[in-house]
Amino acid sequence: MAKKIKYGKKDLLGPNEFNPDIAKERITIWLDERVLDQFRERAKAEGSKYQALINQALKEAANKPSLTQRVERLEKKVGVG
Repeated sequence: MAKKIKYGKKDLLGPNEFNPDIAKERITIWLDERVLDQFRERAKAEGSKYQALINQALKEAANKPSLTQRVERLEKKVGVG
């Protein structure tokens, strides 16, 4: 069963309504035309929406460890620092 998406800012949603996994907020963002074209083409090929693909790509990038975190993990692993 698909999740029901709540649209709007979290401060406008009720106390039990905000769930970051399903809440969406409208923003304005400027992206390169080529980037948008790539996402639109991929969405068309996959039968999905380009906004969802952009959201997924941003989510993956946000969850990726930073370079500092990666270096610290590597230093700990090899016993340096």
